[in-house]
Amino acid sequence: NWLDHGRTLREQGIDDNETLLLRRKFFYSDQNVDSRDPVQLNLLYVQARDDILNGSHPVSFDKACEFAGFQCQIQFGPHNEQKHKPGFLDLKDFLPKEYIKQKGERKIFMAHKNCGNMSEIEAKVRYVKLARSLKTYGVSFFLVKEKMKGKNKLVPRLLGITKECVMRVDEKTKEVIQEWNLT
Repeated sequence: NWLDHGRTLREQGIDDNETLLLRRKFFYSDQNVDSRDPVQLNLLYVQARDDILNGSHPVSFDKACEFAGFQCQIQFGPHNEQKHKPGFLDLKDFLPKEYIKQKGERKIFMAHKNCGNMSEIEAKVRYVKLARSLKTYGVSFFLVKEKMKGKNKLVPRLLGITKECVMRVDEKTKEVIQEWNLT
């Protein structure tokens, strides 16, 4: 839930002991954020990372591992063969929950190794650019049940809504099945 900018926290019933989460409300004005604005970049990175990890921004397993490689670079610096071995990562902090059992740690470390000596800022820029490049970036998703043709069976689907279109996405693979433009 978003707070109203025109009212004080007290007017909105926010208690002194409540924790507030800072997030950016709009994606489409982010195009100019880069390494010259580290505070905005960090907000974008944290929001994109959290949305990918909690499933509100669905990605394929391969993309999830690529994102996790950048996340390792950001959190741990360059890949270190002696330190970064299977068992080092707590996968729930690096992959969406549907991919945790898929043994992605080796794939994550390969992506991490590909970052070389990239700086933390550059890794955040690359993470955000990769997130923006996805067809599903900035989409609000809803889990729905769709009736299969000729069968009396409902299958889970993701229904995505953007300012330009509505999309049907496969719930398992995260592939876009169909799009309807709103313009």
